[in-house]
Amino acid sequence: MNYDLLFSSSSSKKVELAIIGVGGFNHSLFIYGMRNDKLSIRILCGRNIQKCFDAYSSAGVKKENIVHCTEKEVGLKAFDEGKSLIFDNVKLAMQMPFDVVVEGTGNPEVSATYALYAIENHKHVVAVTKESDSVVGSLLSKKARENGVVYSLAEGDQPSLLIGLVTWARNAGLTILGIGKASEYDFIYDEQESTVEVLGQKVHIPGFAEVWSLGQDYEATVKKRSELLGMFNQRSVPDLAEMSIVCNHLPDFDPDLEAFHYPVARTLEVPDLMCPRKEGGLFSGTKKIDVFNCLRRTDEQSMEGGEFVVVACDDEETWQVLKDKGVPVSKNGKTAMIYYPAHYLGFEALFSVLSIGLLGLPTGSYKPTPRYDLVAKANRDMKKGIQLKAVGHHHVIEGFDGILRPATRIDENTQLPYYLADNMKLSRDVKAGELLTSEMLEVPQEDMILWSLRREQDDVFLR
Repeated sequence: MNYDLLFSSSSSKKVELAIIGVGGFNHSLFIYGMRNDKLSIRILCGRNIQKCFDAYSSAGVKKENIVHCTEKEVGLKAFDEGKSLIFDNVKLAMQMPFDVVVEGTGNPEVSATYALYAIENHKHVVAVTKESDSVVGSLLSKKARENGVVYSLAEGDQPSLLIGLVTWARNAGLTILGIGKASEYDFIYDEQESTVEVLGQKVHIPGFAEVWSLGQDYEATVKKRSELLGMFNQRSVPDLAEMSIVCNHLPDFDPDLEAFHYPVARTLEVPDLMCPRKEGGLFSGTKKIDVFNCLRRTDEQSMEGGEFVVVACDDEETWQVLKDKGVPVSKNGKTAMIYYPAHYLGFEALFSVLSIGLLGLPTGSYKPTPRYDLVAKANRDMKKGIQLKAVGHHHVIEGFDGILRPATRIDENTQLPYYLADNMKLSRDVKAGELLTSEMLEVPQEDMILWSLRREQDDVFLR
């Protein structure tokens, strides 16, 4: 694919881009987007005004050309003068004459609020915050269509990249058996020391050499690996949130298990494992979605966060040629893996901006539907009155794991989408193993946008 041709345009007008949040994912988007001659980035929104000033300065914008805008008239005048604008009031920023906004706060309530502001002001939205998208992404997409704009997943994050890989394989005429991603952190095995390291925690495991190879009984091997590595967390809430989003964009793929199989596996073992049992794998059928924990030696390439599609080797000559070219093929020769070994965050998100701004196309699907919810399951006893809060880089609510279940309307006795619990208090004790429901929480305030949007989404899609 020639991207110069794909995004060529007879118009000399640049796509005007606004960015909400200038750290993390959006940092690379801003830095590299400033170098793209098809884009203009002159609106930054953030709580830390100095950080926004520093971002512009690091990209070579002179101080006298940067304006902190607190009123609409000031902002419009500065925009017309070609200045670079900073807003700490996102609602005000959404009234400026730009084309596309990238929302990357990571806060479920805030991101839903900002996306709604943008849509109501007829701005295209690139949604980076999976926490809100997993709860109300289908409704926000519908609202965007009704307002003549596009709400899109962000290229550079796993849901959009996996959807791209699946649609690539589908258009290539391949038979897809399983899809998914590698979890965010590798399990690194040191043969000499007989240790496995995850996130800097290194544990001596003398018997691990016995399960380094899959052997003849694949299922028994991955079960034993999981047991030996039981001191490490092998399931991640963010992974599950991302895969719920993929299910809502790709209606023919479903999880095999609520908590996924999550095998600890080497990259080259994926075509052996992430396929139906009749092909030698772990799945009960075809078109399943799952996650694996990437196991590798210290001298092997990482695949943390990469995406994969496992396909059937249904033409012997084709797959023998591809195997000779380095494509990973299962030991029994029945399946193969097409994969993307990484995700490139913000500068890859530029493709979503260009796709929307120049082609009018999202880098997800046009009409996602809420098929699956990430829901909260208590992993220990929790006391009444505890404040629940999604914290840390991965926005995990302490005391609750995530699982995927078919989406349902919210009422007092049904499962609650995981991130609706953010900033809520428990109204009663919760036992380990219980699914969180709204009845277990103090009644949320009526002005909470995420709750309001989810109720509206239920009325539209889950009657």
